[in-house]
Amino acid sequence: MSPRELLPLYALDALEPDEARTVERAVAADPALAAELAALRDVAGALVAAVPPVTPAADVKARLLASVGGGRFEKFSARMAKLYDVTIERARELLGLVERPASWGPAIPDTRTTAIPFVVLVHFDGGPACATADCGFIRIEPGQSFPLHRHRGEEVVVVLAGTLRDSNGQLHHPGDECVRAAGTEHSLTVVGDEPVILAARAERGIEVLG
Repeated sequence: MSPRELLPLYALDALEPDEARTVERAVAADPALAAELAALRDVAGALVAAVPPVTPAADVKARLLASVGGGRFEKFSARMAKLYDVTIERARELLGLVERPASWGPAIPDTRTTAIPFVVLVHFDGGPACATADCGFIRIEPGQSFPLHRHRGEEVVVVLAGTLRDSNGQLHHPGDECVRAAGTEHSLTVVGDEPVILAARAERGIEVLG
């Protein structure tokens, strides 16, 4: 995001240190930006004076950062931009969806199957190079599995969170990338107490076998 877009969060002291330094450098070099920040701080100060202070929920900052494309998955922005053929800015926005509960919906791999229990999806369109691919994020709850399925085309998956065991016994951790060729079959099981979150790009989808 540009320094101007980060100003409201800076005025609320809601930025990470590196982002705050970016804003401070920009404000020091641009009088107009400095004036805009001063106005935002005046508004923030007036709101604080008018509204009694309350203790926010623990996830408020994470949700606020997610709403502007930040959050704990932002470190994957460059990889998501490449995976989905989108800009870095768009990749950050997409990663922000992961932390918004309203973004997630049932996993329905095709019109002939019912929802898969304990698996939810965020689906979106990728860039031009992904025009024929299904793009999105997958979350599998702790102790649960994504059932046996066959890939109709190549699938590329990046693990964003949690630990996953493939049916071949291989473990996959955050940052790992897995490529499956068309026609391959496998199932996936969550290891540990943390949900697994995957970024996936699949050509022609999958067929659930069990």
